[in-house]
Amino acid sequence: MNEPTKGPRVRWRSGGHELQPETDLLRFEVADLNGVITRAVADSELYREIQDAQGHPEEWQVLPMSCFAVTEMWTPDRLAHNTGFTRYRVVHAAVLLAAGFTLWPTEILIDGVPDPRNDVHYDLVVAAGPALIPGTLITGSPAERRAARSELAPRFERIIGVLGDLRELDDGPDNAETDPGTMGGA
Repeated sequence: MNEPTKGPRVRWRSGGHELQPETDLLRFEVADLNGVITRAVADSELYREIQDAQGHPEEWQVLPMSCFAVTEMWTPDRLAHNTGFTRYRVVHAAVLLAAGFTLWPTEILIDGVPDPRNDVHYDLVVAAGPALIPGTLITGSPAERRAARSELAPRFERIIGVLGDLRELDDGPDNAETDPGTMGGA
């Protein structure tokens, strides 16, 4: 079977960074919660292959949020390079796991090209379950879509509360060094 080469694709990562309880995980801040919810819903179907491999039924859905392990090589500034992000939150993996969240080691490909940060990429599962996403969020009127986002908002607000305080990037998103030998300018 040929893998699709156009558009985004998510697959389980078998190598790369191995998550430890003390690992710092970074989530870039998006100020618009509605945008975060809409993105998670839009990306949900990208996880079908992973969910099928885990034996979940077809009606099972997942709401993911990308995050990254902060390492000596992958500092916050380096992770943000050329992304446009200026703020982030960071938390120990153990805190997320103790709060009942799941972290999946995944890799992202865009048009068949792997993201260079894949070795430290994780998906934070905000919620998972059957028929999780209200159909009106996709096909409803503007008022119905707002109501559907409001229905999902508490799940995302909970995770934001666990992710830690908001931080500013030191060098700005586009000024960080990209050479791994410089460790992100740190």
